[in-house]
Amino acid sequence: MCGVRDGACFTGPHQFIASIPMGARVWALLVLLSCSIAASAAGDGSRAFDGKRAFRDLVKQCDFGARIPGKKAHDSCEQWLAQQLRGCGADVTIDRFAESINGHTVPFANIEADFNPAGKRRVLLCAHWDSKPTADEDPDPGKRGAPMPGANDGASGTAVLLEIARALKAKPPRDRVTLVLFDGEDYGTTTDTMFIGSRRFAQRYRGPAVSWAALLDMVGDKDLRIPKERISLTSARAVVERIWTAAAQAGARAFVEAEGPAILDDHVPLLQRGIACADVIDFDYPYWHTTADTPDKCSAESLEQVGRTVLRAISDFESEGDQKGQ
Repeated sequence: MCGVRDGACFTGPHQFIASIPMGARVWALLVLLSCSIAASAAGDGSRAFDGKRAFRDLVKQCDFGARIPGKKAHDSCEQWLAQQLRGCGADVTIDRFAESINGHTVPFANIEADFNPAGKRRVLLCAHWDSKPTADEDPDPGKRGAPMPGANDGASGTAVLLEIARALKAKPPRDRVTLVLFDGEDYGTTTDTMFIGSRRFAQRYRGPAVSWAALLDMVGDKDLRIPKERISLTSARAVVERIWTAAAQAGARAFVEAEGPAILDDHVPLLQRGIACADVIDFDYPYWHTTADTPDKCSAESLEQVGRTVLRAISDFESEGDQKGQ
């Protein structure tokens, strides 16, 4: 711990403690303990993730109102998200485009944030930032035409990526890490009118090759339990194992060794484009597509488990590059 046990004079912490005067032992133990706590909070031992701050970002998104493409709340949130990412030192690009849906022209915006664009290898981290125009699964039929707040389904993955951006600002990555906030994931009711931003990103992507990618969706549930999504296991098993190994190392117990259902999500267009992407998702959420998908159903602890896991996966990837001389 803290490099002490790896020193030339001591083979372990017990030998180190025994070698110093009794009066200094309490101090030494406190130092070791504080370093242990700091490493645990960081998840990867070097980049810290603040779950409470991420939760505040989740609430902030919901405070704008429903992030429905073409509405004022959507535009205001877009500006705020871009501002937050630029404040983290990222190269931010906003891809604004329009789609004709049910006879209406609807504006969308994907937000991309690049860290270390000159890096030889590339990691892609994604979430969707829009919220569904209608709460079509609400138990009250009278509310199914109302907009969905989208605290967990939309704001949670975005909040985790914002805090990851701050961690990457504090310690820039050795590889190129690109954060992408997809728009239009939840816009329509059929696959043709869903996954709009991720489909556009995949269609326009020209490289460089992505080493691995992760999609964060519905990761804020207070009762978080993330199984291995089935499509990801079939098409990107190595990425799934990378993330679950990182989760175990980070002590993120929400990641369980169980196979979950197949979920049609933003990772599918990426997989079809040849980008190995795993969907990190807890689909067992009773407030999905209802007016009750509000911040009180989410927790900072859940966001932190996911954030620490992703940061650990990035750190592990960097270590692999060191070993290979990349």
